[in-house]
Formats: sequence, C-alpha cells, structure tokens
Amino acid sequence: MIGKLAYALAVNRILFGIGYIVDPARTGGGWIGRTARKPQTAVFTRALGARDLALGAGALAALAGHRDARPWFAAHAIADGTDLAATVAARDALPRSGYRFALAMAGASTAIALAAATATDGRGGAA
Repeated sequence: MIGKLAYALAVNRILFGIGYIVDPARTGGGWIGRTARKPQTAVFTRALGARDLALGAGALAALAGHRDARPWFAAHAIADGTDLAATVAARDALPRSGYRFALAMAGASTAIALAAATATDGRGGAA
C-alpha cells in the first residue's frame, strides 16, 4: 500500500512541478491567490516547480529502478513539511480555498513521504 502511495506521490509531484513551471499564474493561484499573477511571484513559483519536478523524477527513477527511494522521500517530507508550515503561518493572507487545498495536499504528502522514507525495504513498501 505504501509503495503505491509513494509512486502516486512521485507522479503527482512531477505533474505539479510541470504545472508550476509552465503556467505559474494559474497553478500558483490555486494556492496563493492573485499574488500568483505577478511576474516576480512567477520566479518563485517556477523555482518551486523545478524543485517538485526534480524530487518527483528522482523518487520515480529510484522506485522504477528498484533502488532505495528513502532519501528521495525524506527530501519530499522536508519540502512538504515546510510547505505545510509556511501555509499555516500565512493562512490569514491566503485565500480560504487555497489554504484548505494546500493544507490537505501538504499534510497528506508529508504523511505519505514520511511513511515511504521510513519503509523497511527502501522502495516505499514494507519488507
């Protein structure tokens, strides 16, 4: 079960990364609202997208190659936990729907990443 969730998390992260890189105003707007339309914000949104694309691709490659993916998912957990904390800290400045969505996504992603990072077989599943 954890292995399937880890695989889904990696694919999801790749898709989010591509979205943030290709259309930062639209995809970032779902999280931070109108601020995502600013050209300056696009710089950070695209950087976030590159982070997500790299983390997802690294984890997916490790899973597909039957290599130890735990370090990749530990990195996911750090990134997602930071996203979660930053979202909570800025909750009053975020649109309500963006706050709720980010809270759910970052919370679930952090939990899945932690489970995969601590899986005993190194491939997102139990030994």
